[in-house]
Amino acid sequence: MNDKRSFTSSDEAVETALAVLSAGWASLEDITEAVAERRNRRPTIGQLLLVHHKLTVHQVFQILAEQATSAKPFGEIAIDMGFISDVDVSAIIQLQTCLCPPLWQVLLSSNVVTSAQAESVQKTTRSRLRQPVEETLADCES
Repeated sequence: MNDKRSFTSSDEAVETALAVLSAGWASLEDITEAVAERRNRRPTIGQLLLVHHKLTVHQVFQILAEQATSAKPFGEIAIDMGFISDVDVSAIIQLQTCLCPPLWQVLLSSNVVTSAQAESVQKTTRSRLRQPVEETLADCES
């Protein structure tokens, strides 16, 4: 699994929220709603496993039936039932993360920020996310 990519993706939402809040372009309620909308826009793990032919429709329904009476996540139940491996779940979670729209995009489509503000947030976020990596690389070279 590419940990750096999922780390960067999850940090993007945090950095975007901080940038938008500190600029005064959105309220905490706006951010909360955008995060919920972002989550609603991403495909479920079951959908992705079905589309990528890792599970059948019947297996998905079996897992969902078990999940209705269990506190376990979908992927863990699928592994416990022997339908898929933990490697499959890790790959699908990474794919799900990649398919989740960036928070700035959700804020823009919800008219919370303007195009210019979204562009500014993107630049700020990219810069802040790259900075620690560049500093770490410089420390390693010294």
